[in-house]
Amino acid sequence: MRNSVVYTLAKVALLCLSFVYLSSCGNGAKTPPQETQDSTSTIGRLNRKVAENPGDVDAWFARSRYYAEQEVFNKALMDAEKALSLDSFRTDILLHAADLYYTTREVEQARATIQKALALDPNNLDANLRMGELQYYLGQYQSAFEYLDKAILLDPFEARTYFTKGMIFAETGDTNLAISSFQTAVEQDPTYFHAYMQLANLHAAKNNDLAIDYYQNAISVNPTKQEAYYGLAYYLQYHNRPKEAIRVYQDLLAFDKNHVPSIHNIGYIFLFEEGKATESLTWFNRALNHEPDFYLALYHKGYALELLGQQDSARIFYQKALSQEPDLKVAQAGLERLGF
Repeated sequence: MRNSVVYTLAKVALLCLSFVYLSSCGNGAKTPPQETQDSTSTIGRLNRKVAENPGDVDAWFARSRYYAEQEVFNKALMDAEKALSLDSFRTDILLHAADLYYTTREVEQARATIQKALALDPNNLDANLRMGELQYYLGQYQSAFEYLDKAILLDPFEARTYFTKGMIFAETGDTNLAISSFQTAVEQDPTYFHAYMQLANLHAAKNNDLAIDYYQNAISVNPTKQEAYYGLAYYLQYHNRPKEAIRVYQDLLAFDKNHVPSIHNIGYIFLFEEGKATESLTWFNRALNHEPDFYLALYHKGYALELLGQQDSARIFYQKALSQEPDLKVAQAGLERLGF
């Protein structure tokens, strides 16, 4: 289950990163930049150019790119479509429009628009790469490989191509080829965070300590991403390195003090690895303050209370855990131990 979540997140991340204007993968709901008569502002200058030169395709294209960068995708798309009505043979505008169709969830329109770009320029690297990525996203793996292989012929140093092939191999169960592809991706781009994360997760699934190096590489290239810290700490925790795991969880909490899974897992280590039930309660209480229905924290608090001889309180928390997760067998066993 954990790996399937990892692949899903990576798939979303891949499309967010590949469709270059859409780093947020938003839904177009961001507040538009203030329309102003101030000709010195960026939007003011762009508005003036469009008004003074309504037949200038580059004026519409420039304003569309600005709106896209501001995540105002509905206006960006209208301007892109206007630009294409003036010149439908511009592959750069077609690919920009495809980005916008994708982020506004018009996936089939995105595919058709990339196909138009390919018809105009079959050797366009960005068009082949985007089509390969989009076909991957749609689950059309064989078609995706055809476009990705073409992209490699056009530019053998483009890291995104190898990353996408790695995702396909991972999802189809060829772990060795997935690892090879992700490794090639980071060789081409040593700052490729998502490739390091995939390498880390694949090695973690094999219980290979190379996972530690790859998580650390991911943290080095992007120290703000929670998933790298959490992946590293989780691996250390379940490979008998509890003190190191706690340090990494605390590194994560240093910039996100409300990260409930980390808070809970520190409590878990105190309870089961350190044998410190009282200390564990501090962490379980903290987790439950943020997420009162977190059934694992409810159960583990109950277990800590049981170890401390507080049977009535333990029963209450076992029952609370079961109210959230009725099939939680360890909580059912806890009630049986207490005679309920």
